[in-house]
Amino acid sequence: MQHLTPLQIALGFSLLGPDERITVDAILIAAFTLAAVLIRQRRESFPITGLLMCAVGFAFDLLATPAAAIEMGWAPWAGGLALVLAGWGFIHVVLASVDAIAHRTRAHFSTIFKDLLMITLWGVILMLVLRQDFHFDLTPLLASTAIVAAVVGFALQESLGNIFSGLTLQLSKPFDPGDWVKSGNFVGRVQGIGWRSTALITRANEFLEIPNSLIAKDALVNYSAGRVGSEFTIGLSYAAPPNYVHSVICEALRNVPGVLADPPPEVFTWEYADSAIRYRVRYWLGDYAEAERIHDAVATSLWYVLRRKGIEIPFPQMTLSRAAAPAGSAGEAFERELMNELRLVDFLRGLRDEELRLLVPGVSVLKFGAGESIVREGDEGDSLFIIRSGVVEVLAAASDGRLVHIRDLTRPAFFGEMALMTGERRNATVRARTDAELIELGRDAFSELFKNHPETASQMGEVIALRMSERRELLAAAPHADGDRTRANWLLNKMRAVFNLAPPR
Repeated sequence: MQHLTPLQIALGFSLLGPDERITVDAILIAAFTLAAVLIRQRRESFPITGLLMCAVGFAFDLLATPAAAIEMGWAPWAGGLALVLAGWGFIHVVLASVDAIAHRTRAHFSTIFKDLLMITLWGVILMLVLRQDFHFDLTPLLASTAIVAAVVGFALQESLGNIFSGLTLQLSKPFDPGDWVKSGNFVGRVQGIGWRSTALITRANEFLEIPNSLIAKDALVNYSAGRVGSEFTIGLSYAAPPNYVHSVICEALRNVPGVLADPPPEVFTWEYADSAIRYRVRYWLGDYAEAERIHDAVATSLWYVLRRKGIEIPFPQMTLSRAAAPAGSAGEAFERELMNELRLVDFLRGLRDEELRLLVPGVSVLKFGAGESIVREGDEGDSLFIIRSGVVEVLAAASDGRLVHIRDLTRPAFFGEMALMTGERRNATVRARTDAELIELGRDAFSELFKNHPETASQMGEVIALRMSERRELLAAAPHADGDRTRANWLLNKMRAVFNLAPPR
């Protein structure tokens, strides 16, 4: 009767003769060894441990085949060891092949499931060999194994916690290989999940291992789930209008490679600091791996753009100053500039220089940001506004309460003269459509003018009355003492009442 080893029985070698079985064992040993050598030389990522285990297993099977081994009594031990080693190697090769096919398109990720499956299958083979070939009673072994497992589990709580945390991470898949993640204070690119820890490569190309239990407990940030936002703060001069700063920074970011156009960059006016207005700048990236390079490009580009636009990045400083009007030639130039601006108003155009100079002390130069309301319909008003730059829109309240756009005004338009001269409430809302600079001229300045030059009130009343012909609806609603009063007389009486002027002699 032919002697067959457990491995030969498992592989169905019963149909082969003794010499043929030896030949097949020798061929398989050579084949597994050659495959391992070739893979090693080509530096493939496929593990060669399983191939070498198969070769060693068949080598032991070859030793268990001769009659001398049977006569000396060590053939069963060699045959059993051959089945255990070859089975372990075969399982290793199969699982490694399946893993390589499954992860062909991405980097190696985790070996926990593969290792657990390999150990389980190898344990089954080992117990079958002990039971079938060596007739071991496995009942006491299984009972003692349970006791040992309980003791070992109690002693290795932390290690087992890392193993089960690793299994949880692999099942929940909070990240994939190659993702950039942050856990606690650690940031890096994921390499894989092991039994004890998850491996990361940091920005400094350091190999970092974080215990699985630590990752499972801490908040985990995955920067590779899609578009990632990055932000920083910058302090800029108080002299630069915030809306203008917003437009300059956004335009600069749009020209930086790597900054996404959708969603667009955002700039927020965030804080009035001691020496600068602080802005929060937020932009979006498609690849977190480029975050530092893009941040450098953004910061560098902003320096040049802000310098070209004349927007200062101030040093930390504290300035104690006292506001004062320009003196000397600068003050005279500023006064001439304001007088030229005032002559843009039609009812001020005929005034002499000495008369206009009485209005200059009551002038204020104001800046409004886009969207700000300058005057509101129904409010009381005691000043008029002259547009120096920008665009403002005139709005009126509809019957349902909505604001309806009437028209846009640009330089050298003005508004608010009716509330100034007559004391009536504002008859429209005026809002800045863009950043705008306006000259505000208050009622006190006109009081001084009319006090020193009473005749100017009549001249202005006639000009303003002509302008009021465009507003028949307003005049129709205005109260009149009698039907014979002309618009000019009605307006002049209003002005006398507001400015406390004496009636003409």
